[in-house]
Amino acid sequence: MRIDELLEEPVDWRYKGRPAAREPLTLSTLAERRSNVLAGDLLLPAMVLKESALDHNIARIADYCREHGVSLAPHGKTTMAPQLFERQLDAGAWGMTAATVAHVGVYRHFGVQRILLMNELVEPAALTWIADELASDPDFDFYCLVDSVAGVEAMTEALRGAGLERPLQVLVEVGIPGGRAGCRTLDEAKEVAAAAVASPALALAGVEGFEGIIAERDAGTTLAAVDGFLMRIRALTIELAGTGDFAGREEIVVTAGGSAFFDRVVACLTPAWDLELPVRVVLRGGCYLTHDSGLYERIGPLGARAGGDPLRPALEIWGAVLSRPEPELAIVGLGKRDVPFDIELPIPALASRGGELRDVRETLTVTALNDQHAYVRLAPGAELAVGDLVGCGISHPCLAFDKWPLIPLVDDDYTVVGGIRTFF
Repeated sequence: MRIDELLEEPVDWRYKGRPAAREPLTLSTLAERRSNVLAGDLLLPAMVLKESALDHNIARIADYCREHGVSLAPHGKTTMAPQLFERQLDAGAWGMTAATVAHVGVYRHFGVQRILLMNELVEPAALTWIADELASDPDFDFYCLVDSVAGVEAMTEALRGAGLERPLQVLVEVGIPGGRAGCRTLDEAKEVAAAAVASPALALAGVEGFEGIIAERDAGTTLAAVDGFLMRIRALTIELAGTGDFAGREEIVVTAGGSAFFDRVVACLTPAWDLELPVRVVLRGGCYLTHDSGLYERIGPLGARAGGDPLRPALEIWGAVLSRPEPELAIVGLGKRDVPFDIELPIPALASRGGELRDVRETLTVTALNDQHAYVRLAPGAELAVGDLVGCGISHPCLAFDKWPLIPLVDDDYTVVGGIRTFF
């Protein structure tokens, strides 16, 4: 991948959370300065990535996929960080997942060769651009979704005259009632598949679904609904294979599996298929890379409820205590512009004074956020002074990375060992 060009980018006034240095810095020289978060060397607030947790999570999921015989195409929208894509691919990821054509453009600029666009693609300008990419690079392996005959017809018309020497690979998307895109019935999905097979511009490559938006009244009912949805994907795949809709292909791609229920995907979609063609089951979760201290720590298959070797939270946000206006209230310099708050507020974990860390998980709670301030409630007797640093975990990393064009990479002593650039 074309990562070297990033390493020479200047780290300057454009970035928050950077080292407080006047001398010129680049991503490649960040580590040389040995800046330390706890020593006050960074301009706070600062979101940091912990190197050891990142390495552990990448290796843990790679091992998980090998153990269960599935492929991995991590959803890059979580981080939009090509340096992290490279690590995931180097660890054995089969490809990368994207949500928009803009994402695909970033991936392609940095050299990603296999991309699953897990969305319908009907805009003529986007289809023309994809066709140009496919024509210019015979090794570019690209897939997108279809869920309607109208969509198939729009794609076919937009690609007419594009000069494609190979058809655009599509997966039929299975959806859920009340959910977002995706065929609601198997009969509808079979009709869409037949239209794709008949299109001179498309090639039916497999079946897709996303179970992550399923939420019922309790955990048991939710898991049952997830399993039922995944078995519909399995049933559709078997029917389409039986009618020869995948004729001429080397394998059938079946993909599901966000960050919350990938264990159910393994349980439902990896048992023997007994088809003439092999089936490649592809997981697409992206949040495993950094995990979190909230949502995925509670519900993820490799979170707190996992036995053995769970994922580790790799993202932390650090801010300084700016004010102690009331006995049980502190105002910390981090806010909505710095942290995700769609699922829950930041979760205080550590405090530092003079570089000495202490655990504050039982004594500090963030109760509200303004744009640049966090309201932190102290338990009776808790100690926190103006100038102390507070480090918080986050919940749901997808809305953390987009707030930080530059994220320092730190070791376990909070010394900066590199920097990660994002492209949202």
